[in-house]
Amino acid sequence: MDYVDYFTKQLPKNLASMAALRDELAARQGAMSAVDDTNALKVQATIALETAKADAAGMLVAAQVISAATEVVRCAVDAREAALNAREAAFDGSSERRVAAQNLTDQSLAARESSASARETKLGIAEATLASNTKTLEARIVAFQAKVAALTA
Repeated sequence: MDYVDYFTKQLPKNLASMAALRDELAARQGAMSAVDDTNALKVQATIALETAKADAAGMLVAAQVISAATEVVRCAVDAREAALNAREAAFDGSSERRVAAQNLTDQSLAARESSASARETKLGIAEATLASNTKTLEARIVAFQAKVAALTA
């Protein structure tokens, strides 16, 4: 083997070829580490997805529980509202009956007052007539007593 010829002609080609292989190997190793990184990220993404699914399922269950509780409360509020409406209607009916009864009582009292006023007027007239008749009678008694005294004397 001729070392001089090798070092002058063949070695630079081999070095260039080795440098190209080294660069290609580095590129392939980079590609391999990228695949490894991608696989690691894929695993992390899968874990994150499963965690998110579990969290979403938990939130869904919590939302369903809250929805059921809200439905129970809504039903209770509806029942209370219906009871309140019934009580309000009963109170309105009772109030109307009381007002009607009060109006009848007021009318009755007005009629009684009118009747009492009329009787008072009649009694006033009768009292005046009685006083007049009493004076007339007293005058007649005095006149009669005077006649009796004149006859006995």
